[in-house]
Formats: sequence, C-alpha cells, structure tokens
Amino acid sequence: MTDLESICKEVDQLIDILGGYWSKEWLIEPVIEELGEFSKELQIDAGLHPGKSTTKEKLAEEFGDLLFAVIALGRGLDIDVEKSILNTISKYRLRK
Repeated sequence: MTDLESICKEVDQLIDILGGYWSKEWLIEPVIEELGEFSKELQIDAGLHPGKSTTKEKLAEEFGDLLFAVIALGRGLDIDVEKSILNTISKYRLRK
C-alpha cells in the first residue's frame, strides 16, 4: 500500500513535468472536467444512456483521473491533503 503523502509527491512531480500548477483560480477546472467524465460513465453504468456501455475498468480509470485532479487542486492551493482527509474522517466518526 502506498501512503497518501507519497502519492501527493508523485502528483507534484507529474504536474512539474507537465508545466507546473495553474494559477489558483483555474485549479478547479480539471476537477470539474474529470467529475463530468466520471459522472457520464456512472450514468452509463446505471443504464441511463441506452445503447452505451462501460466497464468496471473504465469507471476505475475515470475515478482515478478525478482523484488525481482533486489531489492536484489541494496541492496547488498548498493544502495538506493527508491532514485534510484525516480531519474529515474524524469529523464523520464524531457524527455516529
């Protein structure tokens, strides 16, 4: 298993290779785009687009793209992604 900090560093390295992080006001754009693509595959999987089909692998690919974009958003905003998700998990545990 890979820890989240290692994943975040890998995202940073790939973003650097691709030209660096966009300005803050544009960092949300890839998240919106990838959410749309994932949503479409999810709707196809649910049978909402007759005549089209998808696979578990395609859903997983689009989900991975979405996660990458969300991690890049956090990193581009200098947010501690690991701390953020751990805080949210703690918040949900308290709601039990």
